[in-house]
Amino acid sequence: MKHWARNLGVLLIATAIAPYGYVQYRLRSHDWTPLDAAGSLNDGSTTETADFRTDLTGFYNVSLTFAPVNVELEECLIGDRLFSKSCDATQNGLDLDWSVLRSDAHEEVPVTEYQRYRPASFGGAGYVGTVFGGFEAHEGDKYRIAVRVRRVAPELRSASPHIRVEAGRIYWEQWVIFAQLTLLFGVIVGLPGIALLIKEVLSQRRSMAQKAVPAE
Repeated sequence: MKHWARNLGVLLIATAIAPYGYVQYRLRSHDWTPLDAAGSLNDGSTTETADFRTDLTGFYNVSLTFAPVNVELEECLIGDRLFSKSCDATQNGLDLDWSVLRSDAHEEVPVTEYQRYRPASFGGAGYVGTVFGGFEAHEGDKYRIAVRVRRVAPELRSASPHIRVEAGRIYWEQWVIFAQLTLLFGVIVGLPGIALLIKEVLSQRRSMAQKAVPAE
């Protein structure tokens, strides 16, 4: 069959790209972090975020994040003492209550009443973070987070605190894994397709060069 290498190469490349493209589309089809806003945490103050909208129905985590200025100290102050031996003499640096409000057309409805800060998990990429709660959201609804501070350590207050809301890992983690797998699949399947296209181009150039040589 004429040009079989080209046709097979195009087919392989298309097969390699399609799954990866679909996964990337799914990853970008939602705003997994609808809120990541600077929060002013001062003793005795109450801070409310701006309204944010969730675009899926499900569970969202609420957390505080801090710039990694002094990581070990900040981890101690937010209550992460599992692997640090230097936290024994460090007092907890966060004493606050938090609440989630849903913004309706005419009023704000509490989704969660004020609750005491109790860290549920820690971690983060590029920041020191503490997840302290969550709530069930509905697609298209608007919410805001309220934080009522009793006391916050100066080291945390000066570390660019942010209030962050992120969809539960169950909704997006699988697509991150699929992205890695489809990328590997794309490399394995796509490289032979590229090689076949290069072979076809070289074959055509060689054929053209032979035709251009005048017969003796």
